[in-house]
Amino acid sequence: MKKALNFLLILTFALTLLVHIHKSASLLFLLLCVVHAALHWRKMDARRGVVLGLIFASFLTGVIGLIFEEIPIILALHKVMSITVVFFLAIHIFVFISKIFPRAKKDKSSGG
Repeated sequence: MKKALNFLLILTFALTLLVHIHKSASLLFLLLCVVHAALHWRKMDARRGVVLGLIFASFLTGVIGLIFEEIPIILALHKVMSITVVFFLAIHIFVFISKIFPRAKKDKSSGG
């Protein structure tokens, strides 16, 4: 189940980057993030809590930006937060993929 959830998280994460389906995919991504955090709540530390908080804040600023379109600072804040979330989630994905699939180390004894 966790592998299916992780696959869905990566899929919805990629879909939120697309412009035309951004809004519906981001809602699904938010819900999957909450489920993912609930499944791994024992491993949650302050850094991961901050990333989850940034995801919520980015979602909320996106919704508020849709409601109050005439206030451009909200959409600018949403863009900055979204870019920050993408950066931190890319680091999170890289760290955990490298833990799941460790890289083969070169053998120094072969002399090559």
